[in-house]
Amino acid sequence: MAARKFLAMFTEAEQKGQFFSFKDFICAIGFLTPDKRSKLPLNYSQSMSEIIENSKESIIRNFCLNPTLEKIPAFDTCVLRDLAEFFARKNYSENDLAQCLFLLHISKTDCHKLDENKAFSYFCNSFSNFHSIDTQFDITQNELFIELKSIFSNLMSTKVFTDTIIKSIDKIVSQKNNTELFNFKNLKLVFFSSKFRTVYGYSGKDRLYVNVLPIFENLEKHISQDKKLTVIKLNFIRLIVHEASHVLLRFRLDDLNLSSPFLHRQIKEGKALKNVKECGFETEKDFFKVCVDWEASMGRNINLKYCKEYLDKILIGVLLDFDVQLANAFKLNIEDFHSSGFSFRFEQDICII
Repeated sequence: MAARKFLAMFTEAEQKGQFFSFKDFICAIGFLTPDKRSKLPLNYSQSMSEIIENSKESIIRNFCLNPTLEKIPAFDTCVLRDLAEFFARKNYSENDLAQCLFLLHISKTDCHKLDENKAFSYFCNSFSNFHSIDTQFDITQNELFIELKSIFSNLMSTKVFTDTIIKSIDKIVSQKNNTELFNFKNLKLVFFSSKFRTVYGYSGKDRLYVNVLPIFENLEKHISQDKKLTVIKLNFIRLIVHEASHVLLRFRLDDLNLSSPFLHRQIKEGKALKNVKECGFETEKDFFKVCVDWEASMGRNINLKYCKEYLDKILIGVLLDFDVQLANAFKLNIEDFHSSGFSFRFEQDICII
């Protein structure tokens, strides 16, 4: 298996004081033969321990298929030590599940718009810090997180909200063959702490993971409390819309390792209708009618009265078209985004994501 080969080559490189090269690793396992030029599915229906154990092969294959990693000469083994320890692990927890899903998303990140040095920094930071993801965050640290959890529960029980997500995914993928319906009330919200400043969150099996660090950083900004909380809540709702669509897509196709731009096999099999650049952004547009950059808008003189009224409408189950001009908010240019399995932003200092 590729994961075992990775461990063997990593151990050898570490013992000899050498660097580890993904390009050499790819050659060693003969990975790029024509019959292996595809991602390895990871069934949604598996148990937690099965998902974590089987994800190791999917993650390794994704890394090998990632053209950016093939171009990077080599990594110091100290950068990859936590990754090797993850592959060697046999006892699993909810925290391991969160970390494995993060690695699954990282392994598929398209960095072709970055120069080689920035791409190298991006992966070094990801490999070095994924273990900082901690799902034991205590939401009682700040009453805002209790309120956000309440908003989440309310939205998952609001038919107009979940119907919007369903209708958006209906345009991309057909209903499961067994006609099983996804129950949004089973979705679990998981707040996690980490060292990743610009990762908002990501999705997993029946779970939405939300990073608390960007929220804490926004709470520290020198703007009015009213504006601060309104924008944080609207961005939180945007994140839930975005990531819940990924959950539904992967549930319907029974594959946690799917990427919405690459559904060619599923289209041939009649399970999917089309590829899209990013299904989360498609659902955001169906929900808000536009993709809003709330992070950038926080520093702008937004129409706070309009944004608060819009937020209040959402919370009582009324969805209206969002007027980004009336709100004086920034519209997100999704064409500038790198294809990725999680919600994040790239900063100029790419070393810290």
